[in-house]
Amino acid sequence: MPIWAGILTGAVIGVVLVALAPAVLVIGLVLMRDLAVPPEPDGAPVALSSDELTGTWQDDRGGILVLAADGTFSSTQVCGDYVDFDNNLHSGYDFPSRLSASGKWDADDSTNEEGATSVDLDFTYGDGEISGFYDARSGGDVPVLWTYVGDPDDGKLCVLEKADRPTD
Repeated sequence: MPIWAGILTGAVIGVVLVALAPAVLVIGLVLMRDLAVPPEPDGAPVALSSDELTGTWQDDRGGILVLAADGTFSSTQVCGDYVDFDNNLHSGYDFPSRLSASGKWDADDSTNEEGATSVDLDFTYGDGEISGFYDARSGGDVPVLWTYVGDPDDGKLCVLEKADRPTD
């Protein structure tokens, strides 16, 4: 085999490897991202009625969310994933992940693809309006409301347990 054929063969192999390396890297990153599922709290997604949602919910640092039967709520340093759409601010980035405020709440079990109740909060906060969102899970003995704080890939959770559940 002439020397030029060996050089040509080596060049072709080099070009193919250089062209394939980024594609293999991208495929590997996509597969690894799909395998790294963000954490979720224990328990299955669950639908809760407005009566089951009404009451006091507490996070692990003492934050309190009180959902009233009339569709209003109050909160004291409760964790959450909050969004100020008017100013493009979001918890986990450039906005607090704990708020003390009040406003209106609404629940909907038809918007969550897993069949869980979604609780939407509209805060009156400063001069604007802030939104917050939670999903319901069975949480073992007690129902929980939960959300990611910021980017779900960061794995930061906010979990609220029902604090004033009836005793048997």
